[in-house]
This record gives sequence, structure tokens and C-alpha cells, in this order.
Amino acid sequence: MNTRSREQLIAWGFLSPALVILIAFGLFPIGYAFYVSLHKWQIKQGALIGLDHYRRTLGDPQNLLFFIAGLVLVWAAYRLRATLRGRGQPRLQSHIAWVAVLLPGLWVLFDLGLSGLLATGDPALYNGFKVTFFYAAGTIPFQLSLATGLAYLLFKSMRAKGTFRVLFFLPYVTPVIASAVVFRTIFSPHPSSLANRFWGFFGMEDQRWLYESKSVAVLILQAAGVETHPGWLDDIFPSLALTSIILYNIWVYVGYDTVILLAGLSAIPRHYYEAAEMDGANGWQVFRHITLPLVSPTLFFLSMVAVIGTFKAFNHIYIMRTPGARDTVDVLSIAIFDQVFEFHDAGYASAMAFVLFIAILALTLVQNRVLGKRVFYGD
Repeated sequence: MNTRSREQLIAWGFLSPALVILIAFGLFPIGYAFYVSLHKWQIKQGALIGLDHYRRTLGDPQNLLFFIAGLVLVWAAYRLRATLRGRGQPRLQSHIAWVAVLLPGLWVLFDLGLSGLLATGDPALYNGFKVTFFYAAGTIPFQLSLATGLAYLLFKSMRAKGTFRVLFFLPYVTPVIASAVVFRTIFSPHPSSLANRFWGFFGMEDQRWLYESKSVAVLILQAAGVETHPGWLDDIFPSLALTSIILYNIWVYVGYDTVILLAGLSAIPRHYYEAAEMDGANGWQVFRHITLPLVSPTLFFLSMVAVIGTFKAFNHIYIMRTPGARDTVDVLSIAIFDQVFEFHDAGYASAMAFVLFIAILALTLVQNRVLGKRVFYGD
């Protein structure tokens, strides 16, 4: 055995424990969930039914193919745009070329694919995806923006940074059950609840908060005296109940993100700021051209974790959900839980869980592909 082969054998020997753990606790549960999804599994294993659970979950296979084809065309339009821009093609011709691919892709994606899936698939699945999207869109941008601002203030000028780090981190280390119960009390519909007292301080009427299934847009219109509104407003805006849960999630994770970002800011070499000061750069220019690019790897990591976390969210939502607004706050993980423990259909729940896994994997890959290019890792 030559030296190279011996080195490779030693390397695989060191890697083998980690590979065994990965297979045992990572790949095997995923494979077993797929195996369960192929069976009629209620309490115990039943008959093999193949992909019937996936047809019931996702809808008509033809519409699914159209949906996938639409995604491929949209991705091809994105790649074509990047390629033409890299080759220095005239802007007008570049726009015409990639838009000519994008528009048919959007038509296939939404008109032939998504509309058919919504009509033939499981409403619980697609409602779970919609609520999860609202939850992610309402949480991640505000959470990261607020954390970035707080971390920058702590990094630049504030005293007692260690104390503030501990205070910001407290919501994250507080047990979820305890903090979620407290927030459920805060957002109670009772007139004496803390949220309604705060709301009443500004002369506003009491709200039902976690018990309110109407969207925030509808409630704003009603507060402004507009009683009639389009029905689709409830479909494109989160409910007040979900908004209350979003506020809880921001409260929990903004401190964690602040501490991580502060660590990233502390790693930036001081001479960059000294050079910018000598060149006469103002505060915004320093933040825009020095701080933000150099902390972008940390922001990218936090955004990836936040997206995955919102799609996996369960504990606090389960505690804060109420009967009157369940359909507006039940993310996909809640729908999967209900299939197992309320309807006792482990096979169908496994199919939904596998769909969620594929969605998270695809979203993570796209996020890494698209946003990863904007991350500055140095020379």
C-alpha cells in the first residue's frame, strides 16, 4: 500500500464515526419517513399504497409537472439574465431575452401549475405553506434589521456592552413554554390584558389578538371606517393572531441575532475604519461600504438559520394558537402534528413531512445560490 492510499484510509477512518452518526440520526429518519409515507399507517403499519398519499397531498400530478416546469423556466430566466449581464450585452436586448423566458415561465407556474394544485390538493397543506410564508416574511426581515441596528449601536458607542449582551440573550434562553404562556396572557382579548391596555392608551378599541382571524389589513380598514373590503385581503395579509405570534418570535430571536452579529462586527479589523475616517467618510458611508460587506457572512448565516427555523416552527405556535384563529396560524408543522395525534394517520403525516423537507431543502439551495453570491468573504 502506497503512502497516498494509506493517508486516504486514515482520513476515512477518522471520518467514519461522523458518517455513522450522520446516517443513523440524519439520513435514516428521512428514509424511514418516506417508507412510512408509502403505507396506510394508522397506529400500526398497514397496506402498501405507493404514492397515493402524495397525490392526495399535492394534487393532480399533471399540475405538479406544470408547476415544476414553471420553476425551471423562471430559474432559466434568472440564469439567462446573469449570463447576458456578464457578457456585456446591450441592456434592452438582454431585458427582452430574459423577460421572454420569464413571462411564459410565470404563466406555466401559476396558471397551469399552482392554480391546479390548489384546486386538487389538500387545503391543509397549502394553507400551511401560506401561513408559513406569512410567518417567515413577517419575522425574518424585521428580526435581522432590528438585530443589525442594535448590534451596530452596541459595537460603536454604547457602554456596558457585556450587560446588554446578557439582557438581549435572555429571551432566547428562556424556556419556550414559559415565555409563550406569558405572551398568550399579554395578547389576551380581555380588556385588562397588557396589549389592550397599551392599545387603549392611544385611544384604540380593544382587540381580540390571538383570537382574531381577520387580517391586519382588514382591521386597519375597519378602524378607518371602511366596512366593505375585498375578500382577497384576508388571503394576502396575515391575521392579527399570526401577527401577535410574529411579534413573539421577533422578541425571542432578535437578541440571539444581535449577539451573533456583535461577534461578527468585533472581528472586523479596526484599520478599515481608521482609513475611512482619514478619507472623510461619514457614518452611513462607513456602514454601507465597510461594515455591511464585512458582516455579510454573519447576516447570510443568520438568514439561512431563520428561514429554516420558521419552516420548522412548532412549540410556541402550538401554545399560542386558539380555536377561533387556528386556520390562520397553523403552519405546516402544526398541520403535520394534527394528522398524527388528531387524525391518527401517520402515513399521510409522513408524506406531508417529506414534502416539507423537500421544500426546505430546495429553498435553502436557492437561497444559498442567489444570496450566497452577495456575501463578501474577503480576498
